[in-house]
Amino acid sequence: MGSSLLRTAVTTAVPILGRLVRHRDLLRIQNDRLRAEVDRLTLQLDAVRGGATASTDGRIDLRYLFVVTYGRSGSTLLMSLLDGTPGYCIRGENGGVLHRLFEYHSAALEARVKWSGEEPLTPIHPWYGIEEYPPGLATARMRQLVTETLLRPEPGTRVSGFKEIRWWQSPPDDYLGFVETLFPGARFVLNTRNLADVAKSRWMAHRPNAMVDLATLEERLREAVGKRGERGYHVHFDDYVRDPSVLRGLFNWLGEEYDEERVTRTLAVRHSF
Repeated sequence: MGSSLLRTAVTTAVPILGRLVRHRDLLRIQNDRLRAEVDRLTLQLDAVRGGATASTDGRIDLRYLFVVTYGRSGSTLLMSLLDGTPGYCIRGENGGVLHRLFEYHSAALEARVKWSGEEPLTPIHPWYGIEEYPPGLATARMRQLVTETLLRPEPGTRVSGFKEIRWWQSPPDDYLGFVETLFPGARFVLNTRNLADVAKSRWMAHRPNAMVDLATLEERLREAVGKRGERGYHVHFDDYVRDPSVLRGLFNWLGEEYDEERVTRTLAVRHSF
């Protein structure tokens, strides 16, 4: 009698469990689709908040440009040259705060990959919930944060970004990859200078291995920007100060008009400290 009841219970339970599993999988698929849709809509909302326009396919019309360099390279002058271009709003340094978002996002993604499995984590697991960290939504929110607090594009801005000297905090290639994730289509201008002059500056003169360290850093930055292909461009401070017409290549790359009078006027003003 007991065995018969057990067989009946098992026979009844198996189809029910099967339906529950299928229902669970269906809910998971629907949840993933909803999350993707939320991410897509968030991208468009962030674009509008940032002063840009977004098309129905999520394309963001606000373009991004970042100056990659090291200290005492003349990058403040380059920033001013770029900012004089109509529709450009390139901010100055920010202490490398974007790198902290890079560390945050990287750590969360690493944990998400490590602890993701076929079954969701439960409240008894020490990493409960990390497998559902939403990369798309996270980057959308970080883009909004950086746009509204650091970039702050002014009305009429077409190209937004900043110049920074702190690209050494992580492998530059990885770091620039994060910036590209945050700002789709971002372009990078590498600004270099005669390293002997940089090493003699009051910021570097006290370092016994200044030349070696600078050469290593510059090579890493060259490689990282070079990997961006057509979205990377290299200018050398000594070249464009000696012959401003060298900058025609930069402005052609940007798709902007080279204004010789404006460039000459900007070069005549002392910049930085």
